[in-house]
Amino acid sequence: MTSEIDQTSGRSAPLVTFAMITYNQQRYVRDAVMSALAQQCDPLEIILSDDCSSDETFDIMKAAVSGYHGPHTIVLRQEPVNRGLIAHLNTVVKMARGDYVVIAAGDDLSNPDRVAALSQKMKDQPLLIHSGFDVFDENGNPMQIEPPDEALRSGNLGKIAGARALYVGATGCWHRDLLAKFGPMEYAEAYEDLIMGYRAALEGRIAYVDRPLIRYRVGSGITTRHEDTRARNIRACRAMIAAFDQRLADTRRHYPDRHDLIAIIEKERLRDSAVVAWYSDPSEFIRRYSWRPAVQRYFVSVAFARIRRRFFHR
Repeated sequence: MTSEIDQTSGRSAPLVTFAMITYNQQRYVRDAVMSALAQQCDPLEIILSDDCSSDETFDIMKAAVSGYHGPHTIVLRQEPVNRGLIAHLNTVVKMARGDYVVIAAGDDLSNPDRVAALSQKMKDQPLLIHSGFDVFDENGNPMQIEPPDEALRSGNLGKIAGARALYVGATGCWHRDLLAKFGPMEYAEAYEDLIMGYRAALEGRIAYVDRPLIRYRVGSGITTRHEDTRARNIRACRAMIAAFDQRLADTRRHYPDRHDLIAIIEKERLRDSAVVAWYSDPSEFIRRYSWRPAVQRYFVSVAFARIRRRFFHR
């Protein structure tokens, strides 16, 4: 289901598409949509795409744009079945008309100048632009958290190849060439930032806006609800395995001589595979992983870290 409200007839295709991806976010999505419509910049193509939510998310989106008469072109659509994050993003980026696609989630708020600030970096043709962010809880209260180790900002490709956090995906803006060159994202369990960040790093074309451009909500995502520690750890490891599989595929296809990066990725993938086996099938862990030196070193380091936290950081 796709509908369009076009306020830009006769104009050329926009430089930037603002793409909001939603799924079961009825509590927050109206404010997220309004923050998209409030962007203070040249006319945008705004795609509001719902992944067949089972709640009222899509109806709320539809109501939020029903009376819109502003400068932007609005494309409102809903998948006929739930496809999952990666397939959904592949579809939306493919249909986007802009050279750049600003990614947004249905539970985060973009500052009114977000697109304008990102656009300032586009003159140098980076493949990925990301930014700072402010953090809020589920109820909209500001939170103070330790800044994440965003490996993209290190500029160290070896570190990036094995990293478990590249940038905060909700702050991202991609050039469509990331998909044109490397192809669609293939591994459904991965998170998009772990793929697109690495692709942009391989090409050496990354830009950063050093100030908050979004209000990032913690604890409201669909993958953070109703999970115990074991399930959360397994899911996180499987997401990393999928991301490492995509990184390996991208490196082997486009940079086959980078054996150093391939070795780093394979080592980190082994670690996550061992953790999944530890939690889900101890006999498989013993048979396939327990004798591997890299796995042994990792589990020893985890044990020592727990001891330090228990006795020295109460």
